[in-house]
Amino acid sequence: MFIPYRVDVPFNHRPVMNWLIVTGVIFVFFMQLTANADSVISEKMYSFVLDGWGIKGLLGHMWLHAGFVHLIGNLIFLWIFGNAVCSKLGNILYLPVYVGLGLIAAVSHLIFDSDMAVGASGAINGIVGMYLVFFPENNISCFFLLFLRPIFFCVSGFWLILLWFAFDLFGAFYGSGDVAYVAHIGGFLGGVGLAVLMLKMKWIDMERDEKSVLDLLLPKKKNVPSVSREELEFWRYELKKRDRKTAKTVISPKKQVATEREPKVQSVNGFIHFICSCGQKIQVSREYAGRTGRCPKCSKRVKIPER
Repeated sequence: MFIPYRVDVPFNHRPVMNWLIVTGVIFVFFMQLTANADSVISEKMYSFVLDGWGIKGLLGHMWLHAGFVHLIGNLIFLWIFGNAVCSKLGNILYLPVYVGLGLIAAVSHLIFDSDMAVGASGAINGIVGMYLVFFPENNISCFFLLFLRPIFFCVSGFWLILLWFAFDLFGAFYGSGDVAYVAHIGGFLGGVGLAVLMLKMKWIDMERDEKSVLDLLLPKKKNVPSVSREELEFWRYELKKRDRKTAKTVISPKKQVATEREPKVQSVNGFIHFICSCGQKIQVSREYAGRTGRCPKCSKRVKIPER
């Protein structure tokens, strides 16, 4: 089994909500241990096991674990992939997404499997599915033991995650009943579908240097820069597009005089010229005065002068 220990994803925000979820999972596990020393899942905790359509089981199973190995395995994946996805979604949205993916995994398990189940694996597989959509080309650093010797390697998330998904498919058809493979598959597909929906609805923005699965599978429109609205390059593109549109417009002399008298029309030369600390000359429309953006050359944040 390949064990991940790092993903090559820059964080937009601190994934505080994922840290809290990890802390909550650990806290509940130690509550399990103190509830009954003879069994990890005690009678007091049994009502939170996924065993039927009860609301307690649907919501509670994703916080319980059957032992230390089960817990540590899930926490590794939750920490590695959850931090990246939480940073992309934001802390407020991440919690309902995580719980929702756990419910999708639980429903999938109940439909196709009658065995009891506990663990956050279904919800975490949903997070891994979202990671696949958002960061398919980003490298995942992993290791595995070969004759008790660790072997380290890096591979793009696209191929490694699809390999893990293939293992779940194989386990669902030929594996034992000790692992809730159907919950893994349901959570994963739910995460992929939700991430694609978010990108299509533009609820999530990809940065200039990021490529989602949609960017790889669907052709982009020509001459449209893949940059954030905060980037100076985006503003320059908008200005060039506006200039081309103005150049194609034929204005009669009378209409032109009337337009020049209109106080709301900005001058064609209404630009701010300044130089970044890296020496890059930048030209920006006056309407962006006082705002901040990134230099197209060094990517350093700069503030647009007021005048």
